[in-house]
Amino acid sequence: MDFTRILANVIGELFNPVTAAYAIAAIGLNVHFGLTGLLNMGQAGFMLIGAYGFAITTLAGHSAAMGLLVGLAASTLFALLLGMPTLRLRGDYLAIVTIAAAEIV
Repeated sequence: MDFTRILANVIGELFNPVTAAYAIAAIGLNVHFGLTGLLNMGQAGFMLIGAYGFAITTLAGHSAAMGLLVGLAASTLFALLLGMPTLRLRGDYLAIVTIAAAEIV
């Protein structure tokens, strides 16, 4: 068995963009649920909207940087649209609304 090849594959997967996206999502969940104690399922919807914005922009022939900006703007706009009505919700009600919003997307 070639341990250097295995180690190279593991290190390559550690720096994969998908791994980085999941790590950022996990950090966001830790900040929101770990520090505030509020259960929010909207992060998946925000990631989905951002990915759609990025994919549509890059498929239209624009650069990856432009796609990143469009994806960021789209997910921020969705977060603001969802955040304003749910600002005062707590506990189970917040979880229900954010699960519904993620399912609608």
